[in-house]
Amino acid sequence: MPQDDPHSNTSEPATRTPDEDLSSKVRQPLQRVSRITRVAPVVALTATVALLICLIGHFSTLIVNFDRTKSVIEASKDVLEMLAVAAGGVWAYFKFVKGRTFKESLSPAVSGKFVSIDGVNYLIAATQIKNVGLSKIEFNREGSALILFEYSPSFQDEIHTVAENRLTSFEIFGDKDRYIEPNEIIVGQRFIALPNSLKLAYRLEVEVVSKAGFTWQASHIVDKSLLSDNGTRDLIGL
Repeated sequence: MPQDDPHSNTSEPATRTPDEDLSSKVRQPLQRVSRITRVAPVVALTATVALLICLIGHFSTLIVNFDRTKSVIEASKDVLEMLAVAAGGVWAYFKFVKGRTFKESLSPAVSGKFVSIDGVNYLIAATQIKNVGLSKIEFNREGSALILFEYSPSFQDEIHTVAENRLTSFEIFGDKDRYIEPNEIIVGQRFIALPNSLKLAYRLEVEVVSKAGFTWQASHIVDKSLLSDNGTRDLIGL
C-alpha cells in the first residue's frame, strides 16, 4: 500500500488573501505617481524651451526700428543714472549726516582711589580715552586736561548741592599722544599727593578737546571713606 512521502516537492498552490490583493492594487498607482513626478521637471523644461523658441521665431519676423530703439535705450539710461545719483545722495545723507558715521566720537572715562603711605595721602587717577568712531582724531593738547576739585564739609540744615573748589589741573597725554585712531584706546595714570588733611571728597574730571573743536568730558567723585578700603597694594595694577 503506497505511503505519502513527507519529503515530496509537490505542494498545493498558495492562495492570496483579499488584503494582499488590495495592497498590490494600491502599490501600482503609487508607482505610477512616482514615475510621473520624476518625469514632470523634464517635461516642464522641454515645454519652456519650446515656448521660448516659438516666441523668438515669431518676433524675429517683425521689423525693428533701430533708431527709435536706440533713443529709447539712451533715454532709459539717463533716467537710470539720475535715479542712481539721487539714491546715492539719499544714502550719503543718512550715512554721514543722520548716521554720523564719520563724526568725531570719543568715549572718555576717569576713576580714582586713595592710598596712604608713611602718613601722606595720595590720590591715584586713572584715565581712559577710546575712539568709538570711524575717523582719526587729532588732540588739542593744550585744551585737554585732568582737573581736580575738592568738596568741603557743609553745615547747612537744608538739602543743597555741596560747593566744589577747583584745585589744579594736569596734562592727560604723553609726548607721543598726538592723535587717536578708530577703536584705539589711550590709558594713563597719575599719582597725586595730597599733603594736607583730606577734605570731604574729591572730583576728577577729564576733558578732551580735538583740533576740530569737539569736546568730551567725564568725571568721577572719590570720597575719603574709601581710604580705609585701600592699601599700598592698589599702587600696582589700578
